[in-house]
Amino acid sequence: MRSVAPDYRLDPRRWTVFAVISLVYFFVYFHRVSTSVIVSDLLAAFDTNATALGVMSSMYFYLYAIEQPAVGYLTDRLGPRRVIGWWSVAAAAGCFLFAMAPTIGWASAGRALIGLGVGGVYVPAIKAISQRFRKSEFSTMLGLLMSVGNIGAVIATTPLAWMAVTWGWRPTFALIGAATLVLAAATFWLARDPQTSRSSSDALPASGADGCPRSASGAMTVLTSAQFWTIGAIFFGIYGTLVTLQGLWATPFLMAAFGIERILASKINMLIPLGVIIGAPAFGWLGDRFSRNKARILTAIIVIYSTTWAAMIWFFQWLGIPGTAAVFFVMGVVTGGFISILWGIVRETTPSRILGLTSGLLNVAPFLGVAAFQVITGAILGRNGRVGQAYAQAGYHQAFLACLAGIVLCLILSLFLDRQVRQTHAVSSTR
Repeated sequence: MRSVAPDYRLDPRRWTVFAVISLVYFFVYFHRVSTSVIVSDLLAAFDTNATALGVMSSMYFYLYAIEQPAVGYLTDRLGPRRVIGWWSVAAAAGCFLFAMAPTIGWASAGRALIGLGVGGVYVPAIKAISQRFRKSEFSTMLGLLMSVGNIGAVIATTPLAWMAVTWGWRPTFALIGAATLVLAAATFWLARDPQTSRSSSDALPASGADGCPRSASGAMTVLTSAQFWTIGAIFFGIYGTLVTLQGLWATPFLMAAFGIERILASKINMLIPLGVIIGAPAFGWLGDRFSRNKARILTAIIVIYSTTWAAMIWFFQWLGIPGTAAVFFVMGVVTGGFISILWGIVRETTPSRILGLTSGLLNVAPFLGVAAFQVITGAILGRNGRVGQAYAQAGYHQAFLACLAGIVLCLILSLFLDRQVRQTHAVSSTR
């Protein structure tokens, strides 16, 4: 008689596993936006320019995006614990390299290693949650994971600015590297994988080989879908522009625009992730309960998002510090809603047999978007030159206009997505 595998979804240690993984994920978001508040320090330390700084910061996103398919495959082969643990060791090494970097080139290498390391957290985290929690609990737990991540983004604003002023940015990142090593050890010790990843039919497969069709037909189905490319392009533009602002240029822009100190500027920047924490669950709840057409909600969100950028570009002086702070908060709220609604559309319109594959391929788009927009905006700022230690206001104006142009294109694409989603629902209802 075959023995029955234990149900790990009832194991109280699942909360320990979730807590450890959440703490690791905290640093994923922390590093995503951490360079914004130390821009002036990096410019002075390496005697460099905005173009090189944009390239350095974007290395995180290039490495993160490129490795996602491999991370999914290795998660299925090695298990979440090993991938998160060893990739966290790589992230810690990147922190140490970044902290000791003698040149902008070495700093870029450190940033790339950080991106490589933290890129091995999200996909295995999804699989670990699916192994440890019921399907009916999965969305709640994933939402909690995203909240912890955005707390990391909050800490990467004012608290990081305070640490950089108090201790210096190099000792700060060395300390972060040490904390990451401790979390890697905790992952190996406490976040053990179940004996089998198939202990329950209620588990949600992670993106990767185990959650996707074994043949190339599934990939072809996804890559030949017009809706996939529309969603990917929208994700590329909206997420790319938001993280470029929040993670790189928001703090120096606010300092230049209002003549304020870095700490105050970082406090205003902190309103974006605070808005995301509120907006993601709120819009998700509203979309699930009061609308059968999430694509139209997505279009409305992008309209509001584009309005916040227009206000920041043309009316920041009239708005002043309080008004601009409100704009940043609204920007965060609607972006949180954008993420919830977009993934809701993906879930509703994608067959379950290729949902993991679709999610894995789609998750590359936002990080390529951040990498692209950081380089573009850095080049525009560099071309306009500096006024003292700060970049010229005209440079920020032109760089943000480039971002707004991309957002408007996403708005147009969202109208096509609405039609595509309605067609998908119509086809499904006739079957």
